[in-house]
Amino acid sequence: MSTPHPGTVMVDRYRLVQPAATDLAAAEAWEAHDQILDRPVRVTFIDGPYASAALDAARRAALVADPRLSRVLDVGSTDLGTGQRSYIISEPYRGSSLTEVVSSGLVDAQQARAVVGEAAAALEAAGQRGVHHLALRPEAVRVDGHRVVVTGLGIDAALAGVDGGRTTVGADAAAADARDLVALAYYALTARWPGDSLEEPWIATDAVRPLPAQTDANGVVPVSALVPHVDPDLDALVRRTFAATPDAPSAPGDVVAALAPWGEVSVVASLPQFVQPSTEPPVRSSVLGAVGNGAGLPGTPPPAPPVRRPSTGRIARAAAVGGAVGGAAPAGQAAAQSTQAIPPVGTPAGGPAAQQTAAMAPVQQGAPAPQPAQPTQAYGAPPADYATQAYGAAPQTAHAPVPPPPPVGGEPRTDTGGFASTPAPKRRGVNPTPIVLGLVVVLVLAGALWAVSRAMSPFDATVAESPSPTQAANGGTGAEQPSDDASEEPTETPEARPVIKSGDQLDPEGDGQHPEAVDLAYDGDPSTFWYTMYFNSPDFAGLRSGLGYVIELEKPAPVTSITLNTNSSGGHVEVRATSRDKPTDGPVLAEGSFSSETKLDLSEETVADSFVLWITELPQTNGKNYLELNEIVLS
Repeated sequence: MSTPHPGTVMVDRYRLVQPAATDLAAAEAWEAHDQILDRPVRVTFIDGPYASAALDAARRAALVADPRLSRVLDVGSTDLGTGQRSYIISEPYRGSSLTEVVSSGLVDAQQARAVVGEAAAALEAAGQRGVHHLALRPEAVRVDGHRVVVTGLGIDAALAGVDGGRTTVGADAAAADARDLVALAYYALTARWPGDSLEEPWIATDAVRPLPAQTDANGVVPVSALVPHVDPDLDALVRRTFAATPDAPSAPGDVVAALAPWGEVSVVASLPQFVQPSTEPPVRSSVLGAVGNGAGLPGTPPPAPPVRRPSTGRIARAAAVGGAVGGAAPAGQAAAQSTQAIPPVGTPAGGPAAQQTAAMAPVQQGAPAPQPAQPTQAYGAPPADYATQAYGAAPQTAHAPVPPPPPVGGEPRTDTGGFASTPAPKRRGVNPTPIVLGLVVVLVLAGALWAVSRAMSPFDATVAESPSPTQAANGGTGAEQPSDDASEEPTETPEARPVIKSGDQLDPEGDGQHPEAVDLAYDGDPSTFWYTMYFNSPDFAGLRSGLGYVIELEKPAPVTSITLNTNSSGGHVEVRATSRDKPTDGPVLAEGSFSSETKLDLSEETVADSFVLWITELPQTNGKNYLELNEIVLS
């Protein structure tokens, strides 16, 4: 047996990407890419004694078209280097299996009705075509958003060797599927499996197997005994099914009737709150806003002291500095002087206020002691050293002295211990405000002059209209020659594009060719297709002279070619511009055989609102005589 690996290309079409999960012991699944149709697919290699039976079951399942069933795309065998291996190509598995859904949380009753109802409707459609699942289990049902998909139709049962017993009669097979559907509902509500035991050798040893359902003297414990406030319809359906009563469901259609109506599938909304994904971004908050002004958290450094602005060269007033009388003298003074205060009017020189001010002045280390306050001059005549004195009476509370700025240019500074004035720093650079204002004024004046000039000359010759082409031809006289309506060329109307309004199968000698799938031939999805019934020979086994497909447009439009994307090869098809009532009337505009991309070029551009594809010989598809038509493109 050969071993596939990533990058292997099968039958010159399917490139293996990576292994995929499967619970079948005799199967090996891979995610792959269809290089012809450019789409993802799932490749399942089949081994063991039931490989041939599984391929036959896959071919039968491929004839059932239902969006709730995993579609089989191709079946065959190939040699990967060391021997032949059977394979099945199907749609890729998307979403989560019912096992994965229940592992996240039990499903509520409404969602259980919806999931099982969709699965039952799919198996009812398959049962009408004579195909049954017979191996239904939680891993065979997948939930993809609002869509339910059943996988392994007929194939899983063939690998399990289920070919007798309950499958000998069609009614028994339908009843078996109905029983397994009810078991799925029981499992979704309780996480317990009441159906046949899954401890079977055809299931892989590493696959997750659900716990068996609890039983009592009457059989399986009812759902109402395990789940409070359960849906009474579901509880009654479970009791009828596993109590072997005469009114137990005998087919998937009975399960559909018992569960209908159901709502939209939304399993995530039914999960418990603590396992649902969060839809709101995390809210970030700061603990600093919860701390009051002046309070700090443990380990928070103390607030920085207020920044003192540099001296502006003016004498500080008592009210502005909070009564501070000490200050640093500017650099360059030769000797330190004590701070003096100007007493209020009526206060004698050398009084208590002056003495207290002199006593509160800061003294630098190494500087001479402050001298007593000197008598001041008369009020209104400032002393000679007025710049070094404080204005107003000294307060009763002293403040810590402000350290002097560092020396500039390496020159030493001498602190006088009192107030000192420094010249205000000069601004450097150019002030842009006058320049900007000047430009604005110039622009305003220019605009005003232009507006005035336009208002004064409204009939300027430069704005006169140019002569029309007719006037120029008449020598500029302005007299237009009368036009001849018959010589004028008609205006061209835009060309209509062919847009398909509808399509339908044509089987005038039979009962129809899958009318439920006719819309899939022009739905824009190359993975879907309309298909015919298959016959024993390409000439319809002598039962019909031909089959057809009618293409009806929204309105008549010109068509030059018709392209058909198919999964078939060979056969013969003809194109006519006719209606469904007369599919073989009119000349044959194009004809040819089918291929993956069949382009039929019409003999001439044809304007019509209806075209017929008439098949006179069936092509080959998956070894059978029938047609799979994926897409129709008109141009």
